[in-house]
Amino acid sequence: MSPDLRLVFGGDVMLGRHVRDVMLRDGIHAPLEAVSPLLRAADAAIVNLECALTDSLERWHGVPKVFYFAAPPAAGQALADAGIRMVSLANNHSLDYDAQGLADTLRTLDAHGIAHTGAGPDLAWALSPAVVACGEVLVGMAAFCDHQADFAATDDHPGIAWLGLHDETAATDAFARALAPLRAAGVRWPVLSLHWGPNRVTAPAPHLRRLAHAAIDVGWKIVYGHSAHIFHGIELYRGWPILYATGDLVDDYAVDADLRNDHQLLFEVHLGEDALRRIVLHPVFIRHGRVLPADHTQRTWIYTRMQALCRDLGTTARLDGGLLVIKPDATTPHE
Repeated sequence: MSPDLRLVFGGDVMLGRHVRDVMLRDGIHAPLEAVSPLLRAADAAIVNLECALTDSLERWHGVPKVFYFAAPPAAGQALADAGIRMVSLANNHSLDYDAQGLADTLRTLDAHGIAHTGAGPDLAWALSPAVVACGEVLVGMAAFCDHQADFAATDDHPGIAWLGLHDETAATDAFARALAPLRAAGVRWPVLSLHWGPNRVTAPAPHLRRLAHAAIDVGWKIVYGHSAHIFHGIELYRGWPILYATGDLVDDYAVDADLRNDHQLLFEVHLGEDALRRIVLHPVFIRHGRVLPADHTQRTWIYTRMQALCRDLGTTARLDGGLLVIKPDATTPHE
């Protein structure tokens, strides 16, 4: 029997603006160094890269935006040194610095051996999945984003793998098509990354829940969501995990006193031969452009909140050895 595989999922990694300043002042590793031992201990750490890696100053040529995020290309080394092996680029900031910024990002990630999916020089590249080997086991990921439609890649233009999600039948068909090359490549653990839904909502919308179920039904083993900037509860559907929103791993965003978006989580998914073993939740705290292990007070708030959110989705999260853990039988009856 193969040993358990450990995948760690983080939410958005935004290394631009004030986080960029931290990197330039205190060293490129400063934003992630406090959690890098946990990331490196996993077989693969996976995040949504919510910025370009570029020195280009040319911003997106389309409709003006409020926020533009770019990190120095040296951030690629920081990501690799932190243990991040795979990133999603299907989000609403990958083209903030236009086609040149995306090209620089792709080149930088390739130079540091970080697999990526969800954006590219054309639609075929954007749809092409990322695959990493964890020993003899392959983990693969495809990625879609449901907003910033003007970032959509075409057959002859760079961009992201944009996908409208309100036509649920068409979206489910796209999920099935995206899975096919991973199956053909012998990937045991396919991950569907979805940058979906609005910011700072506290629970997934009903149509997103239906789509997540449909993704599992067509064969995806893990649904990995992000975009809300705060974490949502976890649902186990047919024994497989749906991480509706993994929040942010590092950013410089203003803190909402009610949503506490500086209180975040890392999601460690343990996989057996062909089954989910458990999910271990690691509480973290974002302060001044750095992510840190949460202290006792922060951890208590995070765990209490997460237990309630999971309960709303029919999942029981229990404390085990000081960490919050979800196991495959962790379902609670709905009233």
